[in-house]
Amino acid sequence: MGSRIAAHFANEGIPVLLLDLTSEASKKGVETALKQKPGAFFTEAGAALITTGNFDQDLPGVRDCVWIIEAVAENLEIKRSLFAKVEARRTLGSIVSTNTSGIPLARISESFGEEMQSHFLGTHFFNPPG
Repeated sequence: MGSRIAAHFANEGIPVLLLDLTSEASKKGVETALKQKPGAFFTEAGAALITTGNFDQDLPGVRDCVWIIEAVAENLEIKRSLFAKVEARRTLGSIVSTNTSGIPLARISESFGEEMQSHFLGTHFFNPPG
């Protein structure tokens, strides 16, 4: 899901930081998005705009992102844990959204600070994002 969302931004010429549990998983996501039919990328060159990494080592990179989209498993505790780490690293004013399809936004964001809450929203992409 995340790699196809990333592909949409890359298709518009926007650089993307794509993170997953492992760097290998995020790289595989981009490779899969390149091979899918219909393809996620308008051209293969779009994939070059995606920097891949993992949550443990590369999460500090969210400080350079103007929009942070979470698309992890539909598990409240996983989402809350990731958002706590994002909140500690993001730049104030950056937009933060969740791709949840069933967890109430109020439950996800109830532990956020006021500044992050004011920049938080739900963005549900269809599967596959298209």
